[in-house]
Amino acid sequence: MIRDHLRKGSPRATVGPRLALLLGAVSAVLTAGCVGTSCPPVAAKAGVRQARFAPLRQTAATAKRRIGTALMSRHLENARLRSLVAAHFDSLTAENEMKWGATEPQPASFSFAAGDELVAFAAQNGMRMRGHTLVWHQQLADWAKDLPADELRPAMRRHIEALVGRWRGRIAQWDVVNEAITEDGKLRDSPFLRLGETYLDEAFRLAHAADPEARLFYNDCGIEAGEGNTKSDAVYRLCARMRQAGVPIHGIGMQMHVDPRHWPTAEQIRKNVERFAALGLLVEFTEMDIAVGEMPGSLPEKLQRQRAIAHDIVAACLHVDKCTGITLWGASDADSWLCTERWARLRGRGPHYPLAFDADLDPKPMYFGILDALAGR
Repeated sequence: MIRDHLRKGSPRATVGPRLALLLGAVSAVLTAGCVGTSCPPVAAKAGVRQARFAPLRQTAATAKRRIGTALMSRHLENARLRSLVAAHFDSLTAENEMKWGATEPQPASFSFAAGDELVAFAAQNGMRMRGHTLVWHQQLADWAKDLPADELRPAMRRHIEALVGRWRGRIAQWDVVNEAITEDGKLRDSPFLRLGETYLDEAFRLAHAADPEARLFYNDCGIEAGEGNTKSDAVYRLCARMRQAGVPIHGIGMQMHVDPRHWPTAEQIRKNVERFAALGLLVEFTEMDIAVGEMPGSLPEKLQRQRAIAHDIVAACLHVDKCTGITLWGASDADSWLCTERWARLRGRGPHYPLAFDADLDPKPMYFGILDALAGR
Protein backbone atom coordinates (compact mmCIF):
# COMPACT_ATOMS: atom_id res chain seq x y z
CA MET A 1 0.00 0.00 0.00
CA ILE A 2 2.86 2.37 -0.77
CA ARG A 3 2.25 5.31 -3.07
CA ASP A 4 4.60 6.58 -5.76
CA HIS A 5 3.15 9.98 -6.73
CA LEU A 6 3.68 13.32 -4.98
CA ARG A 7 0.66 15.05 -3.48
CA LYS A 8 0.99 18.88 -3.49
CA GLY A 9 -0.42 21.28 -0.93
CA SER A 10 -3.84 22.90 -0.98
CA PRO A 11 -4.33 26.65 -1.23
CA ARG A 12 -7.50 26.28 0.80
CA ALA A 13 -5.79 25.04 3.97
CA THR A 14 -6.67 28.06 6.11
CA VAL A 15 -6.98 27.87 9.87
CA GLY A 16 -10.34 28.84 11.36
CA PRO A 17 -10.96 29.70 15.02
CA ARG A 18 -12.06 26.21 16.07
CA LEU A 19 -9.11 24.65 14.26
CA ALA A 20 -6.74 27.14 15.84
CA LEU A 21 -7.99 25.96 19.23
CA LEU A 22 -7.20 22.38 18.29
CA LEU A 23 -3.74 23.22 16.99
CA GLY A 24 -2.88 25.21 20.06
CA ALA A 25 -3.95 22.36 22.31
CA VAL A 26 -1.68 19.85 20.59
CA SER A 27 1.43 22.04 20.71
CA ALA A 28 2.35 20.60 24.11
CA VAL A 29 2.73 17.05 22.72
CA LEU A 30 5.21 17.60 19.91
CA THR A 31 7.36 14.69 20.94
CA ALA A 32 4.58 12.23 21.71
CA GLY A 33 5.01 8.77 20.26
CA CYS A 34 3.11 5.52 19.86
CA VAL A 35 2.80 3.59 23.11
CA GLY A 36 2.40 -0.14 22.60
CA THR A 37 -0.22 -0.62 19.92
CA SER A 38 -1.95 2.76 20.30
CA CYS A 39 -1.16 6.43 19.75
CA PRO A 40 -1.59 8.99 22.55
CA PRO A 41 -4.31 11.61 22.27
CA VAL A 42 -3.45 14.77 20.36
CA ALA A 43 -6.73 16.68 20.01
CA ALA A 44 -8.11 19.57 22.06
CA LYS A 45 -8.64 18.95 25.75
CA ALA A 46 -9.95 22.30 26.98
CA GLY A 47 -13.57 21.15 27.27
CA VAL A 48 -13.91 20.64 23.51
CA ARG A 49 -15.65 17.34 22.81
CA GLN A 50 -16.72 15.79 19.52
CA ALA A 51 -20.39 15.94 20.52
CA ARG A 52 -20.34 19.73 20.20
CA PHE A 53 -19.81 19.51 16.46
CA ALA A 54 -22.08 18.47 13.62
CA PRO A 55 -22.04 14.70 13.08
CA LEU A 56 -20.16 13.70 9.94
CA ARG A 57 -23.02 11.47 8.78
CA GLN A 58 -25.51 14.34 8.99
CA THR A 59 -23.36 16.56 6.77
CA ALA A 60 -22.56 13.66 4.43
CA ALA A 61 -26.25 12.91 3.99
CA THR A 62 -26.85 16.50 2.91
CA ALA A 63 -24.06 16.02 0.35
CA LYS A 64 -25.69 12.72 -0.74
CA ARG A 65 -22.62 10.73 0.22
CA ARG A 66 -21.87 7.98 2.70
CA ILE A 67 -19.22 8.42 5.37
CA GLY A 68 -17.96 5.20 6.88
CA THR A 69 -15.50 3.46 9.14
CA ALA A 70 -14.04 -0.02 9.52
CA LEU A 71 -14.31 -1.94 12.79
CA MET A 72 -13.55 -5.22 14.47
CA SER A 73 -16.38 -6.66 16.53
CA ARG A 74 -14.31 -6.27 19.73
CA HIS A 75 -14.49 -2.50 19.27
CA LEU A 76 -18.22 -2.68 19.97
CA GLU A 77 -17.44 -3.56 23.58
CA ASN A 78 -16.39 0.08 24.12
CA ALA A 79 -19.62 1.96 24.81
CA ARG A 80 -18.13 5.37 24.05
CA LEU A 81 -16.70 4.16 20.75
CA ARG A 82 -20.05 2.61 19.83
CA SER A 83 -21.75 5.95 20.46
CA LEU A 84 -19.18 7.86 18.42
CA VAL A 85 -19.46 5.47 15.46
CA ALA A 86 -23.25 5.54 15.53
CA ALA A 87 -23.27 9.34 15.71
CA HIS A 88 -20.76 10.07 12.95
CA PHE A 89 -20.82 7.23 10.43
CA ASP A 90 -23.56 5.83 8.23
CA SER A 91 -21.50 3.09 6.59
CA LEU A 92 -19.65 0.22 8.25
CA THR A 93 -16.97 -2.09 6.84
CA ALA A 94 -15.87 -5.33 8.46
CA GLU A 95 -12.16 -4.68 8.95
CA ASN A 96 -10.88 -8.27 9.14
CA GLU A 97 -13.68 -10.53 10.27
CA MET A 98 -15.26 -11.29 6.89
CA LYS A 99 -11.99 -12.32 5.25
CA TRP A 100 -11.43 -15.94 4.25
CA GLY A 101 -9.12 -16.91 7.11
CA ALA A 102 -11.59 -15.56 9.68
CA THR A 103 -14.80 -16.93 8.17
CA GLU A 104 -13.68 -20.33 6.85
CA PRO A 105 -10.64 -21.36 8.92
CA GLN A 106 -11.23 -25.02 8.00
CA PRO A 107 -12.79 -26.38 4.79
CA ALA A 108 -16.59 -25.92 4.84
CA SER A 109 -16.42 -24.94 8.53
CA PHE A 110 -17.69 -21.38 8.79
CA SER A 111 -17.46 -18.81 11.54
CA PHE A 112 -20.02 -16.02 11.20
CA ALA A 113 -20.42 -14.74 14.76
CA ALA A 114 -18.17 -11.67 14.47
CA GLY A 115 -19.63 -10.70 11.11
CA ASP A 116 -23.16 -11.17 12.45
CA GLU A 117 -22.37 -8.78 15.30
CA LEU A 118 -21.16 -6.07 12.93
CA VAL A 119 -24.11 -6.53 10.58
CA ALA A 120 -26.54 -6.28 13.51
CA PHE A 121 -24.85 -3.12 14.82
CA ALA A 122 -25.06 -1.52 11.37
CA ALA A 123 -28.77 -2.35 11.08
CA GLN A 124 -29.53 -1.05 14.57
CA ASN A 125 -27.91 2.29 13.76
CA GLY A 126 -29.14 2.89 10.21
CA MET A 127 -25.75 2.20 8.67
CA ARG A 128 -25.02 0.71 5.28
CA MET A 129 -22.91 -2.46 5.55
CA ARG A 130 -19.89 -3.20 3.32
CA GLY A 131 -18.49 -6.73 3.12
CA HIS A 132 -14.70 -7.03 2.89
CA THR A 133 -13.37 -9.17 1.19
CA LEU A 134 -14.28 -12.42 -0.60
CA VAL A 135 -11.16 -13.18 -2.68
CA TRP A 136 -7.74 -11.98 -1.53
CA HIS A 137 -4.30 -13.53 -1.51
CA GLN A 138 -3.67 -12.31 2.04
CA GLN A 139 -5.49 -13.44 5.20
CA LEU A 140 -6.42 -16.52 3.21
CA ALA A 141 -6.96 -19.71 5.23
CA ASP A 142 -3.82 -21.82 5.23
CA TRP A 143 -5.65 -24.87 3.92
CA ALA A 144 -6.67 -23.00 0.75
CA LYS A 145 -3.24 -21.61 -0.19
CA ASP A 146 -1.85 -24.69 -1.92
CA LEU A 147 -5.01 -26.19 -3.38
CA PRO A 148 -4.72 -27.26 -7.03
CA ALA A 149 -7.10 -25.55 -9.44
CA ASP A 150 -9.58 -28.44 -9.54
CA GLU A 151 -10.04 -28.12 -5.76
CA LEU A 152 -9.67 -24.35 -5.40
CA ARG A 153 -12.45 -23.57 -7.88
CA PRO A 154 -15.20 -25.39 -5.95
CA ALA A 155 -13.73 -24.04 -2.70
CA MET A 156 -14.02 -20.47 -4.01
CA ARG A 157 -17.59 -21.14 -5.12
CA ARG A 158 -18.55 -22.58 -1.74
CA HIS A 159 -16.89 -19.69 0.11
CA ILE A 160 -18.54 -16.93 -1.90
CA GLU A 161 -21.96 -18.57 -1.86
CA ALA A 162 -21.75 -19.11 1.90
CA LEU A 163 -20.74 -15.55 2.81
CA VAL A 164 -22.85 -13.61 0.36
CA GLY A 165 -25.78 -15.94 1.00
CA ARG A 166 -25.41 -15.57 4.77
CA TRP A 167 -25.86 -11.81 4.64
CA ARG A 168 -28.02 -11.55 1.51
CA GLY A 169 -30.08 -8.38 1.65
CA ARG A 170 -28.10 -7.05 4.63
CA ILE A 171 -24.77 -6.22 2.99
CA ALA A 172 -25.17 -3.47 0.41
CA GLN A 173 -21.67 -3.62 -1.10
CA TRP A 174 -19.05 -6.36 -1.34
CA ASP A 175 -15.37 -5.97 -2.10
CA VAL A 176 -15.40 -9.13 -4.19
CA VAL A 177 -11.74 -9.25 -5.24
CA ASN A 178 -9.01 -7.31 -3.45
CA GLU A 179 -5.55 -6.26 -4.72
CA ALA A 180 -5.30 -8.61 -7.70
CA ILE A 181 -2.98 -6.29 -9.68
CA THR A 182 0.72 -5.74 -8.92
CA GLU A 183 2.60 -2.43 -9.00
CA ASP A 184 3.90 -3.28 -12.49
CA GLY A 185 0.35 -3.71 -13.81
CA LYS A 186 0.18 -7.50 -14.00
CA LEU A 187 -2.22 -9.97 -12.45
CA ARG A 188 -0.77 -10.99 -9.12
CA ASP A 189 0.68 -14.50 -8.92
CA SER A 190 -1.72 -15.52 -6.16
CA PRO A 191 -3.30 -18.93 -5.52
CA PHE A 192 -6.36 -17.75 -7.45
CA LEU A 193 -4.40 -17.20 -10.64
CA ARG A 194 -4.26 -21.02 -10.89
CA LEU A 195 -7.90 -20.74 -11.96
CA GLY A 196 -6.92 -18.69 -15.02
CA GLU A 197 -6.85 -14.98 -15.76
CA THR A 198 -10.63 -14.67 -15.66
CA TYR A 199 -11.00 -15.92 -12.10
CA LEU A 200 -12.18 -12.41 -11.20
CA ASP A 201 -15.08 -12.79 -13.64
CA GLU A 202 -16.03 -16.06 -11.95
CA ALA A 203 -15.91 -14.51 -8.48
CA PHE A 204 -18.13 -11.59 -9.46
CA ARG A 205 -20.66 -13.83 -11.18
CA LEU A 206 -20.83 -16.11 -8.15
CA ALA A 207 -21.34 -13.16 -5.81
CA HIS A 208 -24.03 -11.69 -8.05
CA ALA A 209 -25.90 -14.99 -8.19
CA ALA A 210 -25.79 -15.24 -4.40
CA ASP A 211 -27.23 -11.72 -3.93
CA PRO A 212 -28.38 -9.94 -7.10
CA GLU A 213 -29.11 -6.74 -5.14
CA ALA A 214 -25.64 -6.27 -3.68
CA ARG A 215 -23.30 -3.83 -5.43
CA LEU A 216 -20.02 -5.57 -6.27
CA PHE A 217 -16.63 -3.82 -6.16
CA TYR A 218 -13.07 -4.46 -7.22
CA ASN A 219 -10.87 -2.95 -4.47
CA ASP A 220 -7.18 -1.97 -4.69
CA CYS A 221 -4.44 0.24 -3.29
CA GLY A 222 -2.08 2.59 -5.11
CA ILE A 223 -4.51 3.31 -7.96
CA GLU A 224 -5.50 6.85 -7.01
CA ALA A 225 -3.10 8.73 -9.29
CA GLY A 226 -4.86 7.92 -12.52
CA GLU A 227 -3.78 7.97 -16.14
CA GLY A 228 -0.06 7.40 -16.60
CA ASN A 229 0.29 5.33 -13.42
CA THR A 230 1.08 1.73 -14.39
CA LYS A 231 -1.06 0.06 -11.75
CA SER A 232 -3.99 2.46 -12.07
CA ASP A 233 -4.03 2.05 -15.84
CA ALA A 234 -3.97 -1.75 -15.50
CA VAL A 235 -6.92 -1.69 -13.10
CA TYR A 236 -8.78 0.61 -15.47
CA ARG A 237 -8.22 -1.83 -18.35
CA LEU A 238 -9.33 -4.71 -16.15
CA CYS A 239 -12.56 -2.97 -15.19
CA ALA A 240 -13.23 -1.90 -18.78
CA ARG A 241 -12.76 -5.47 -20.01
CA MET A 242 -15.05 -6.88 -17.33
CA ARG A 243 -17.74 -4.33 -18.10
CA GLN A 244 -17.52 -5.09 -21.81
CA ALA A 245 -17.75 -8.82 -21.09
CA GLY A 246 -20.95 -8.34 -19.10
CA VAL A 247 -19.39 -9.23 -15.74
CA PRO A 248 -21.56 -7.85 -12.90
CA ILE A 249 -19.00 -5.39 -11.54
CA HIS A 250 -20.68 -2.27 -10.20
CA GLY A 251 -17.90 -0.28 -8.60
CA ILE A 252 -14.23 0.40 -8.00
CA GLY A 253 -12.82 0.82 -4.51
CA MET A 254 -9.82 3.15 -4.22
CA GLN A 255 -8.32 2.44 -0.83
CA MET A 256 -6.75 5.86 -0.13
CA HIS A 257 -4.06 4.76 2.31
CA VAL A 258 -2.21 8.06 2.03
CA ASP A 259 1.58 8.22 2.16
CA PRO A 260 2.16 11.99 1.85
CA ARG A 261 5.74 11.43 0.67
CA HIS A 262 4.39 10.00 -2.58
CA TRP A 263 0.89 11.15 -3.36
CA PRO A 264 -1.01 12.50 -6.40
CA THR A 265 -2.57 15.93 -6.56
CA ALA A 266 -6.24 16.42 -5.80
CA GLU A 267 -6.78 17.17 -9.50
CA GLN A 268 -5.22 13.85 -10.51
CA ILE A 269 -7.47 12.01 -8.09
CA ARG A 270 -10.57 13.78 -9.37
CA LYS A 271 -9.76 13.03 -13.02
CA ASN A 272 -9.10 9.40 -12.15
CA VAL A 273 -12.48 9.13 -10.41
CA GLU A 274 -14.07 10.63 -13.50
CA ARG A 275 -12.53 8.09 -15.87
CA PHE A 276 -13.71 5.12 -13.80
CA ALA A 277 -17.14 6.70 -13.46
CA ALA A 278 -17.26 7.04 -17.25
CA LEU A 279 -17.14 3.23 -17.43
CA GLY A 280 -20.47 3.24 -15.60
CA LEU A 281 -18.88 2.30 -12.27
CA LEU A 282 -19.59 3.63 -8.83
CA VAL A 283 -16.48 4.85 -7.03
CA GLU A 284 -15.84 4.62 -3.28
CA PHE A 285 -12.81 5.61 -1.25
CA THR A 286 -12.77 2.49 0.86
CA GLU A 287 -9.85 2.52 3.36
CA MET A 288 -8.76 6.11 3.89
CA ASP A 289 -6.09 7.04 6.40
CA ILE A 290 -3.35 9.67 6.30
CA ALA A 291 -0.01 9.00 7.99
CA VAL A 292 1.77 12.10 9.31
CA GLY A 293 5.01 10.65 10.71
CA GLU A 294 7.26 11.59 7.80
CA MET A 295 5.67 14.98 7.17
CA PRO A 296 8.02 17.90 7.89
CA GLY A 297 7.36 20.34 10.70
CA SER A 298 5.93 20.28 14.20
CA LEU A 299 3.01 18.06 15.17
CA PRO A 300 0.45 20.89 14.81
CA GLU A 301 1.82 21.57 11.32
CA LYS A 302 1.57 17.88 10.44
CA LEU A 303 -2.01 17.71 11.65
CA GLN A 304 -2.88 20.78 9.60
CA ARG A 305 -1.32 19.17 6.53
CA GLN A 306 -3.32 16.01 7.26
CA ARG A 307 -6.46 18.14 7.44
CA ALA A 308 -5.77 19.69 4.04
CA ILE A 309 -5.16 16.32 2.37
CA ALA A 310 -8.35 14.86 3.87
CA HIS A 311 -10.34 17.89 2.77
CA ASP A 312 -9.13 17.66 -0.81
CA ILE A 313 -9.70 13.90 -1.08
CA VAL A 314 -13.29 14.25 0.09
CA ALA A 315 -13.82 17.28 -2.15
CA ALA A 316 -12.59 15.25 -5.14
CA CYS A 317 -15.29 12.69 -4.41
CA LEU A 318 -17.98 15.35 -4.18
CA HIS A 319 -17.02 16.61 -7.65
CA VAL A 320 -18.20 13.35 -9.26
CA ASP A 321 -21.77 12.13 -8.86
CA LYS A 322 -20.81 8.47 -9.10
CA CYS A 323 -18.36 8.82 -6.19
CA THR A 324 -20.78 7.70 -3.50
CA GLY A 325 -18.82 7.23 -0.29
CA ILE A 326 -15.69 7.66 1.81
CA THR A 327 -14.67 5.12 4.45
CA LEU A 328 -11.97 5.71 7.06
CA TRP A 329 -9.91 2.63 7.93
CA GLY A 330 -10.69 2.72 11.64
CA ALA A 331 -12.56 4.94 14.06
CA SER A 332 -9.66 6.38 16.06
CA ASP A 333 -5.87 6.57 16.05
CA ALA A 334 -5.74 4.03 18.85
CA ASP A 335 -7.27 1.35 16.64
CA SER A 336 -5.38 2.03 13.42
CA TRP A 337 -3.18 -0.61 11.81
CA LEU A 338 -0.62 2.18 11.34
CA CYS A 339 -0.24 2.55 15.11
CA THR A 340 1.17 -0.95 15.39
CA GLU A 341 4.88 -1.66 15.31
CA ARG A 342 4.51 -4.14 12.46
CA TRP A 343 2.76 -1.88 9.97
CA ALA A 344 3.81 1.65 10.97
CA ARG A 345 7.16 1.13 9.24
CA LEU A 346 5.38 1.09 5.86
CA ARG A 347 5.00 4.84 6.24
CA GLY A 348 8.46 5.47 7.67
CA ARG A 349 9.12 6.97 11.06
CA GLY A 350 6.04 7.36 13.24
CA PRO A 351 3.91 8.11 15.07
CA HIS A 352 1.40 8.49 12.28
CA TYR A 353 -1.90 9.55 13.94
CA PRO A 354 -3.74 8.54 10.73
CA LEU A 355 -7.43 9.04 11.52
CA ALA A 356 -9.97 11.77 12.27
CA PHE A 357 -10.41 11.01 15.97
CA ASP A 358 -7.57 10.65 18.46
CA ALA A 359 -6.99 7.96 21.07
CA ASP A 360 -9.41 9.72 23.45
CA LEU A 361 -12.05 9.80 20.66
CA ASP A 362 -11.82 13.56 20.36
CA PRO A 363 -11.88 15.20 16.90
CA LYS A 364 -8.61 16.21 15.26
CA PRO A 365 -8.06 18.81 12.54
CA MET A 366 -8.59 16.00 9.99
CA TYR A 367 -12.18 15.73 11.26
CA PHE A 368 -12.84 19.36 10.40
CA GLY A 369 -11.22 18.99 7.01
CA ILE A 370 -13.63 16.17 6.19
CA LEU A 371 -16.57 18.07 7.65
CA ASP A 372 -15.76 21.23 5.68
CA ALA A 373 -15.40 19.31 2.43
CA LEU A 374 -18.72 17.52 2.93
CA ALA A 375 -20.32 20.92 3.60
CA GLY A 376 -18.84 22.35 0.40
CA ARG A 377 -16.46 24.70 2.20
